[in-house]
Amino acid sequence: MPKAQPSVFMLCETCRWCATYTDKSRAGDRCATCSGSLLSSFPIMPDEAFTFSYDEKRGVELDFFRRASPKA
Repeated sequence: MPKAQPSVFMLCETCRWCATYTDKSRAGDRCATCSGSLLSSFPIMPDEAFTFSYDEKRGVELDFFRRASPKA
C-alpha cells in the first residue's frame, strides 16, 4: 500500500492568501486570489495541525502543534 502524501500549506507572498491542499499537484503555480507567482509551500504531516493569523505589524504567524491521538 503506497504511503499517503502529506498535505501542503500554500501561502502567497504578495497578498497573503493561503490554503491547505491534500494534493500538491492541484495547487497550481499561481495565487487563486491575485494570480501572483510568489508562492511558498511546505508539507503538513498527518498528525500536525496549525493556526494562522495575520497582523499588519508582525505579518503572518503560524503555530504548529501535534494533533491529539484519538482515545481507544
